[in-house]
Amino acid sequence: MKIITTLIKKVKNLDEKIKKIMCKGYSFSFLLCIFASLTLFTYEIFYHNPTLYYIGLSLFRTSLMFACTFFMCAIGFDTIKKEII
Repeated sequence: MKIITTLIKKVKNLDEKIKKIMCKGYSFSFLLCIFASLTLFTYEIFYHNPTLYYIGLSLFRTSLMFACTFFMCAIGFDTIKKEII
């Protein structure tokens, strides 16, 4: 539980510019995730083409990785910025 409270404190104390970039990154990841979900929905309802399934699955995994990367990079850049100042 100590790790979770530490992460919550770090996110609350992020620089405003970094927080804005992180939110835009989350928006991009969310839109990519919606597109992946629509692709998988199209595969399930209309076409049973394996290529369409793999495209949707790859897009979904990519969107989740982008979201995690934006979170980790925001904390990393904020830590570096605070150490320099």
